[in-house]
Amino acid sequence: MWYCPEKYKIEPHDINAELLSLKGELDDKEAKISLAKFLNTNLAFTTELISGIKLAPYQEVTLRGMMNRNFSMCVWGRGCGKTFIASVFCFLHCIFNPETKILIAGPTFRTARFIFNNLEKIVNSKGAELLQQAFSAKPSKRNDQYEWTINGGSITAIPLSGEKIRGFRANILLLDEFLLLPEELINTVLMPFLVAPQNMKERIEIREMEDELIKKGRMTEDQRMVFENNSKMIALSSASYTFENLYKTYKEWLNKIYSDEKTDATYFISQMGYEALPSEMIDRTVIEEAQNGGSSHSSFQREYCAQFTDGSDSYFSAKKMHLCTIPDGEQPTTQIKGGRGSKYILGIDPSFSNSPSSDYFAMSLLELDEETGQGTLVHSYAVAGGDLKNHIDYLHYILSNFNVEMICIDNAGYQFIDSCNESTKFIEDNIKLKFIDFDSDAEGEKYVQGLARAKRAYNKEEGAICFKQNFTSNWLRKANEHLQACIDHKRLWFASRCTAHGSEFSKQSAYAIDAKSAGADSTGDLIETQDILVYSTKKQCALVEVKSTARGTQTFDLPQHLKRSTSANRARKDNYTTLMLANWATKCYFDMKSEKNEQPETFLPVMFD
Repeated sequence: MWYCPEKYKIEPHDINAELLSLKGELDDKEAKISLAKFLNTNLAFTTELISGIKLAPYQEVTLRGMMNRNFSMCVWGRGCGKTFIASVFCFLHCIFNPETKILIAGPTFRTARFIFNNLEKIVNSKGAELLQQAFSAKPSKRNDQYEWTINGGSITAIPLSGEKIRGFRANILLLDEFLLLPEELINTVLMPFLVAPQNMKERIEIREMEDELIKKGRMTEDQRMVFENNSKMIALSSASYTFENLYKTYKEWLNKIYSDEKTDATYFISQMGYEALPSEMIDRTVIEEAQNGGSSHSSFQREYCAQFTDGSDSYFSAKKMHLCTIPDGEQPTTQIKGGRGSKYILGIDPSFSNSPSSDYFAMSLLELDEETGQGTLVHSYAVAGGDLKNHIDYLHYILSNFNVEMICIDNAGYQFIDSCNESTKFIEDNIKLKFIDFDSDAEGEKYVQGLARAKRAYNKEEGAICFKQNFTSNWLRKANEHLQACIDHKRLWFASRCTAHGSEFSKQSAYAIDAKSAGADSTGDLIETQDILVYSTKKQCALVEVKSTARGTQTFDLPQHLKRSTSANRARKDNYTTLMLANWATKCYFDMKSEKNEQPETFLPVMFD
């Protein structure tokens, strides 16, 4: 479907026909203007000429929308090439508009760098010799900013967190993973970018000249120059849930397009699933997923078909998890260091594969509220294909910075704890973890007796805080039902985004933490990653399907069409698993704390006459 309202329609001007009608010789200025008109009108030709890239028709249409509207949104399915088209837009717009300043940002600096790096790859590719001449020799790359000068302007990638974004000025905002951006940040920080014109000094000077001319009677008010609003915001995203801010923004912009009312700002929306792609551009694995029964699943509709869903079809309701999320600006936020006096429960689901397509080695850390017996997810870990040493280092980082009261680990990978105890860092810091004998799967009196034994064996000073959990069908049912009940009744919470809480972000940014040992490029990157991982955990939970086997047992797993994928970017459920472990361990911890230590009765002999 294609829709363009009357208010946006302009009389088409055939530049190519105009150029063909030119006769004789052109002077240098006329030739340059004619060439610029031709190149600006034929974007596919221009792109191939300077970069060697052949654009598909839908890509050229998208570029025209981005270039001719103040607000553009691309809600595209996976594999449609959002990042690629954004990179092409950057260099085309800068070439046609000298002194343009483009700011690339996303929920993490890593996201922004991805578009920037993709641009760099295009510029340095074979066939892009003309494009290379437009850029400075090399981009400037710092820990918190990538910048590349072009045509008197610049293309810059920065993190959205911190004060840096507030003092930055740009003509164009290119926002990737828009669905993950805090609404408050968009409204209070990003939107003002587009209010104040970049050429304010020039505009003031023109207005002063016009005032003088009007005073002298040499021009009238209606002859004043009309300044065009050249500022742009481009939002890139996959589809999300209908209760999230992306959908709210999408509907607002859509209504403005369909409205007959003329506004100063103009809008463009492109919503496209994989089926709209040219056949030669469709990933065969996507087709396979569609053909094997996955096309009706809501996750497939969002990820590949660019359709918004309400999240009501999940065992773990996406909407209820949203309602269990601490609002931005409130505490607790995600954390990279535990609060003074706070206590934490850790769930671990190890994976020892070195393959980037393997399961995540995952951890989830809950902050305890001892008054309510509730937990809040404040920190997570998820790495596919990492070295064992890196996983050990990360657990060392957690234990060094958080007051961990109890650890629950998948029994299949309990040897990980032994490996940690034997590591250099653990030995040097005199950290030694021990297992307590605790069958949390027991029921009734056996569970009560097990709690009593576990309480006696528990010794935090000596590191006896770990217990192994067997993933029996009975326990999986109980643990998942408990997790669902905690979400439904708001007994489990998800931390707010630290990046959306100015004072808390500043506080955590100042922590003396070795971010490199925690697998991050910087402290800011570590903070941003936590915001993303908490969101990803909720997303994983929402993907879980419940099925009953022929024998009547329940299974909790990803949909079949997602399980079949073997790519490095495939869907996973390991953070959901660690959340379930940590949530179950929280229950056990409070059960253990409330268990009374009954003293054995002592027999007193009685003498009778």
